[in-house]
Amino acid sequence: MEEIQHFSHKKHPLIFVEDLQNDGENEVVCSGCDKSVCGPAYKCSDCNFFLHKSCAELPTEIQHPVHPNHTLVLDAPSKIRFCDACLKCCERCFAYECRSCNFDLDIECASGWQTKPDDCHQHEFVPIMKHIPFTCEVCGEDRNSGAQICRICQLFTHAICAQRPRSIRIMADRHLLTLIYSLAKVIKEHEDDHVFCQLCYKKLSLKYAGYYCQQCDFVAHLKCAQRNRNIGASSDTIEGEEEGIEFEEGEEREELKHLDHEHNLILTRNQLEVHHNKLCEGCIQPIITAPFYSCEQCNYFLHSACARLPLKKRLPSHRHLLTLYARGDHCINGIFPCIACKRFSNGFVYGCQECDGYYCLDIRCCSIPKMIKNEGHQHSLFHAISSLEDCNACDSRCHPNGVFVCKECDFALGFECATLPLKVKYEHDPHLLSLTYTAENDSEEYYCLICEEERNPNHWFYYCVECNFAAHIRYVIGNYPYIKYGINFTRKDHQHPLNFVWKTKNSRPCDVCHETFKGDMALNCTQCKFVIHLQPRCMGKLHFDPWTKSEMYYMHHWSLLC
Repeated sequence: MEEIQHFSHKKHPLIFVEDLQNDGENEVVCSGCDKSVCGPAYKCSDCNFFLHKSCAELPTEIQHPVHPNHTLVLDAPSKIRFCDACLKCCERCFAYECRSCNFDLDIECASGWQTKPDDCHQHEFVPIMKHIPFTCEVCGEDRNSGAQICRICQLFTHAICAQRPRSIRIMADRHLLTLIYSLAKVIKEHEDDHVFCQLCYKKLSLKYAGYYCQQCDFVAHLKCAQRNRNIGASSDTIEGEEEGIEFEEGEEREELKHLDHEHNLILTRNQLEVHHNKLCEGCIQPIITAPFYSCEQCNYFLHSACARLPLKKRLPSHRHLLTLYARGDHCINGIFPCIACKRFSNGFVYGCQECDGYYCLDIRCCSIPKMIKNEGHQHSLFHAISSLEDCNACDSRCHPNGVFVCKECDFALGFECATLPLKVKYEHDPHLLSLTYTAENDSEEYYCLICEEERNPNHWFYYCVECNFAAHIRYVIGNYPYIKYGINFTRKDHQHPLNFVWKTKNSRPCDVCHETFKGDMALNCTQCKFVIHLQPRCMGKLHFDPWTKSEMYYMHHWSLLC
């Protein structure tokens, strides 16, 4: 059995293994390059220490052309350091260092000091090791070190841009985007000030590089395209946009069979028959205009638009095809949190079959157009997938599905505020409250008349002009504006149908923890005669099956709202 004593692991000898394999659960990582080990390697029998054979046999000293004046010495991972060639942190891997100059070179840059032209720039980039201030000709950023130059084109760039892939596939476009080093050469008809990245909708300079699709006239910043990259997608997974109930454009059938209901639904066009107190089963919003579909014998209603939703839908913000599910078919406990607006619903949901139940969108957020006109802002807003901006209406942080931004000014709107109803009914006000975007007066004293706490005058709120009644949005619409109560659903670990009910402090206490409800949603079983909090500590004591990852994910959202 071959053994070596390696300088990076002096405590124990290392044993050679001809073909080291991962066990499928715990990945074996090389302590020299921080990459997965598979094949010939050295390992320590006493410690969790592994080295590729190639890493174990690296020379301890080298003379390198990028630093020719001094010898570089191989050093084990021991401190935070950055490679002077690629500028990447190499604290977890071997690196060659010059102790006289404080110069570091990671082992990958030391072995391939010229950038390979296989999948990036067609020529080789050569590092310039002097610390000089320069502007990268690819991205336009100012740098003080890490310069590289193409020996043929004389393109001056930094290490990260020298390694950018020549083509990239993103979720927002079905074609491959090509790296164009000078966008002005291919986008000639636009003025420089009027070209926008179609992922963040910020201005894009034609002087520098970007990713471009000539077929779609689609252009994106380098960083935005990288952030929106669809790794592992092939061309066949991108094709096929939407499929659903076969309607002609603008057609509304007089009668249809929907996947969520056992009977045929009948179309009503008469505005006089609108049911203001009835909710659409799809979006859980009131039926206030005709046309709509209904089943009178079951008291079942659907907006015409909700009834004609496509069964399959592809969004530019998600890499997989989404499927439309009726109530409960893609939900944990009959309810789901929308990943865009963060609100819970038990209506229709677009879910991803490949994401293990984690990715859910309610039909409002999934159907919102790419460009919207909101009364709270004077300009049109565009769906910026890669934007990291905060919402101006509530100051909340960015969402996984991006935000809506303005091309003209510094304004962003999150899905949570973009989908707010313009008019709502509040139980203690005889009038409809209007969504309001600016302070109602110049008194400089702004209070919520429900919680009696001070309001931020820059945040949106609901207001009644007749009563001079102003209130925080969350207290008017509540935590669960898209929940329909009393609808039964089943769980495999309980023998009877369950449903959601609303409980107040005057209601019967929770049958598990015996604590009162404080205006909470509760889980109810009429046959077992129990009502409990929607919390793991209460539901777990009813001997439900152990929580799955998806259930814990959903319950985490519950804890944030409750």
